[in-house]
Order: sequence, then structure tokens, then C-alpha cells
Amino acid sequence: MSENDSLKAAVKFHELPEFPNGKALLLKAATTSSKKAKPDTEAVRLGARVRKVFIDREWVRAYNAVCGFEDDFIALTAPQVIASPLHMYLMSRPEHPFAMLGMVHLHNHIELLKPLDYGVPYDVVVRIGDTRAISLGLEFDVHTEFLVGDEVHWRGTMSILSRVRGMPKPAVKPASAEALDAVGATYTALKVPENQGRKYAKVSNDYNPIHLYAQTAKMFGFKQAIAHGMWTAAKTLSVVQSAMPAPATRYALSFKQPVFLPSSVVIKQLVNSDGVARFEVLAERDSKVLMTGDISA
Repeated sequence: MSENDSLKAAVKFHELPEFPNGKALLLKAATTSSKKAKPDTEAVRLGARVRKVFIDREWVRAYNAVCGFEDDFIALTAPQVIASPLHMYLMSRPEHPFAMLGMVHLHNHIELLKPLDYGVPYDVVVRIGDTRAISLGLEFDVHTEFLVGDEVHWRGTMSILSRVRGMPKPAVKPASAEALDAVGATYTALKVPENQGRKYAKVSNDYNPIHLYAQTAKMFGFKQAIAHGMWTAAKTLSVVQSAMPAPATRYALSFKQPVFLPSSVVIKQLVNSDGVARFEVLAERDSKVLMTGDISA
């Protein structure tokens, strides 16, 4: 979608001179708790843009150190994090009908159309898209694009669940995804330390209390702190990509369960005949599936 098309797709569009302050927006998120969505609620198609955004090399190095990428390589997941203040800005707007607290990140689809580089002024456009009813509530999309002129260089879609009571139950239970075949699969074990959430918060500026300490996570119903979903996504990408012939240009993933801090996980991956790497992130203790997806160069 070109930049003009992105603007037209938004009912209300906001031009911002720079990215808003992420910490201030996290505090603002708490003020959205009074919003109560109904089964027929739809997300308002809001949009926002910041022009002339340069990717910061030192930030990339800090991000890579936490996520497992090399030096100043611009990872496929990095733009999602760079644009996150715009995501929060739109979802904390009065027009947005869903409370931010309690939202669940379900899926991500990321695609690199042209290589990203330093010294290039990107226009970053974020807009809220379709709303879908599922058994647990309402799922809506958040689209992000990095553009030069009207040409999209990177794009991603994040799907988020807002839990809503009274949703109709599906007539047929959705089929479970087929597990990866163990034959030919490779396994990488990872230990995720207790302070992983705090380390990632410093580079992502996402200081959501559920990721920081067990005590703060318990306030929101978790037995322990949980890893940021986009850290799990980035770390998995760094492991899977290291065995690929070229850097990834497409990444699709679905979160199934949280990664608790601390814990041990195993990344199981299998490359098919088309060169697409399918993966599962498993809890080491009981092999529970935490995240699934596929990555291609």
C-alpha cells in the first residue's frame, strides 16, 4: 500500500513531528481501563505518521546485543520496535474503543521489500485496520510501514486481542495446528534469565510492569514476570536466521503462551523443500508450545 493509500484508509490521521514519549504513553494506557467494548464494537481506523525518521546505529547495536543479532545489522523485527510509540499513541487515543491494559498480542506478519539502511529518511506510517470477532473477544490489526516517498521498504501487521465478554461461541472448534515433524528438525536450547524483561525494556522503552518483576506481574494476574513477545520473536529470528543462507525477508508468527521469567525454552526448527523454516518455541519443562511461525529469506 502506498503512503497515499495508507492515509486514505484512516478515518482520522495524525501528523506528528516526532515519536511520542513511550513512558508517558504507558502511563496514559492506565487511563483507558474504563473503556468497555461490546461484541459488536469495531476499532476506529486511526492513523499517524512521523516523517524523516533515521534508524539510529547505536540503538540498533544495543537492540542486537539484547536480541542476539550481529553488530549493526538491521534485523527484520527492529522497525516494529522503532515504531512502537506510534502504536501506543493510536491505541491510547480517546477514539480507540478498547482498553489497553489486558490486550494480548496474538500474531505478527513482517515483510522486507527493500533493504533498510542508515542515513535514509523514512516516513513511518501506522494505522489501525480490520476488527474480527473470535471466541475470546475482538481481534484488530495494527499496520506499520517504513516508506521512502511512496515506496514501501518494510511493512508489518500486528494482530491484537481485546477480551470481550458475551462473545458467541464458534459452532465448530478450530482445528489445532499440526505439530512440526521431529524427523529432520534441529533444536536450540535457551535459558531466559529473570532480568530479561528489564534488559529488553531498556532498548524497547516498553516498561509494562508484567515484564519487569514477579511482584509487578502478579498485580496483573501472572505468577511470574513474562518476556516481551517481541523479544521472544527477535531472539527466535536470530537463532533460526543463523542457519539460513541469507537474512530473512519474511516472518510470520503466532504467540500461544507466555515465556515466564526465568525459564528454559527450546527452539525447534525444520526447513522445508522451499527453503522456508518453520519453527516452534517450546517450554523445556513440559514441551508446551509457546510460539509458532515460519521464516523465509
